[in-house]
Amino acid sequence: MGKVYVSDVLEKPGGFKYSLRILLFDGLAMLFDGFDFMIVSFTMTQIMEEMELGLMATGSLASFSLIGMLIGGFVAGWLADRFGRRHVLNVSIMVYAAFTVPIFFAHSFDAFAICRILSGMGVGAVIPLSVTIASEYAPTKHRGLFVTVSKMFMILGWVVAGLVAMWVVPLLGWRFCYLIGGFPFVYGILMYFLMPESVQWLLRKGRVDKAVAIVNQINRTLDEPRPEPYVADELAVKPLKPKGQVRTLLSKKYLRVTLGIWIVAFATCALSYGLTNWMPTVLTMHGYSIAEGYGLTTLMNALGALGALFAGFMADKIGRLNSTYLAVGLAILSTLFMVFFGFGQGLMIPACILMGFTINYAYITPQPITVEAYPTEIRATGQACVTTVARIGGLIVPIAIGGALQSGSTFEIVALFFIAPLILAAVFTKVLIRNETKGLVIEAIDEGAMAAGTNK
Repeated sequence: MGKVYVSDVLEKPGGFKYSLRILLFDGLAMLFDGFDFMIVSFTMTQIMEEMELGLMATGSLASFSLIGMLIGGFVAGWLADRFGRRHVLNVSIMVYAAFTVPIFFAHSFDAFAICRILSGMGVGAVIPLSVTIASEYAPTKHRGLFVTVSKMFMILGWVVAGLVAMWVVPLLGWRFCYLIGGFPFVYGILMYFLMPESVQWLLRKGRVDKAVAIVNQINRTLDEPRPEPYVADELAVKPLKPKGQVRTLLSKKYLRVTLGIWIVAFATCALSYGLTNWMPTVLTMHGYSIAEGYGLTTLMNALGALGALFAGFMADKIGRLNSTYLAVGLAILSTLFMVFFGFGQGLMIPACILMGFTINYAYITPQPITVEAYPTEIRATGQACVTTVARIGGLIVPIAIGGALQSGSTFEIVALFFIAPLILAAVFTKVLIRNETKGLVIEAIDEGAMAAGTNK
């Protein structure tokens, strides 16, 4: 009897329903994650006034969670490759929710910082794990879309944060936003019963019986299920050879593509987080009301969700690398439009639409490349490491923007400096990543197809 890949079962008629179910579970986790991360951007002005903070200290409010995300993202990937994606994901959701609630009671800058760092550990962990699970349950021809849609849900969480803040802050005050941020704790518990473990991970770890049970569960959801259940001998799996995950990422085989992905992720995340975190405050500094600042930022984030969706569509349509080049070029153009026509000519609505769409399109483009660059035994660690490196850019830039504004620079001048790293991102995609992986089944990637992928 021939060997069967899990992807073969998922791609039978009706298997798409099971993949969508996993994507929905993942997506809700990311939506709550995005809310808890972005809510600080919509409360920065009130916290700055209440705690009497300078602009640099205000910028650090957005960076505290990124410190935790650096830790949580990296550790979660390491744990997930050793102990499984599912349990680490559930715990991470509960962590970020549990440490968001105490901010309701925080009355000092230090207390706020500690809570945001601790909640950030959970926020940072959920992102790479959700993307990894989405990729491992995605149909091959739609894997790019599945990966980016999971990140799109995170950006939708940013939109929800803006909508909640627009209603809650004027009526109840900024603190209630963080009380609402504790709701995902309940979802973390539910996820224990809803989310299956990665079949590829179970097989690589030798837990064949559990893997077979999930494959048969998938089979039962097909339009025409196979009458006889699958058995262990039918499932194709390559035995796992234990090795250091991070050491493998930096080994000769993967070093080039690892460095390329890290550079692209750093540049695009710095642009996305730097502009998004400061936008509500900067708009109020330019004379817009709080409601207008919240509304325009929420509009920008809403278009960002469409940009993330477009990133997945284009990755599957024109390839991962070509999509990256296009995204970077559009992000550069939208930055120039924001500077010269948004702030310069008052065309802020079209500027926010273009900026939201393009910077998040660029921000999401490394995701399909990352999940296809590494085999199952290091995929979560690879995703976590690139997320960690990206967060370094996201951590530094909000503080740097605050320092620049405090020293007298305008936000328009600061925004222009983002163009240089975007150009470098396109260059290093061409020089270091090089190989196209569009259309490869996830199991073929496990057998080293990235190294032998199509050279562009």
